[in-house]
Amino acid sequence: MGATAVISPPKLLRPIHPLVWVMISMLAVWGAGAFLTDQNSASFRNSGTGPPDVSERIVVRDLAKGAVGIFHAESGAAIVRYESGQGAFVRTIFRSLVRDRRVQGISAEPVFILYTLGAGDIIVEDPSTNSRIQLKAFGEPNAQHFRQMLDSAINLSSIPHDLTSEK
Repeated sequence: MGATAVISPPKLLRPIHPLVWVMISMLAVWGAGAFLTDQNSASFRNSGTGPPDVSERIVVRDLAKGAVGIFHAESGAAIVRYESGQGAFVRTIFRSLVRDRRVQGISAEPVFILYTLGAGDIIVEDPSTNSRIQLKAFGEPNAQHFRQMLDSAINLSSIPHDLTSEK
């Protein structure tokens, strides 16, 4: 009597392990997220908001005892000082920009640009990395800290700086 032959399906038709499907799904979600993020940043760059209404350059420096100082880039005058434990939102914004600088290997002193747009939004930008943060997105109270910095910097720009009188 004849033996029954067992034919196994070809390797291509065997079911794929479920973890492989999970990995493929995660890659698809990651790819879609990367694509959408790139589209959003492109729309921000090309949003047609026009040039900034007002802009000022500022410098951020670490000071003694954990303090952080914000200074007017041109005059060097102090705008605001946050002691250790103060200004958490401001510190977080500048830390993220400085982290981007480190990742890109930029070691120069962090000079940032604060500017407003027509819609009343305020932006902080690092011209070395082209990183921008729209501060209004974090709520009006948080954006207000940066508006006050910008107002102080504007006031410092309007003060005539006579180098001959300092000698």
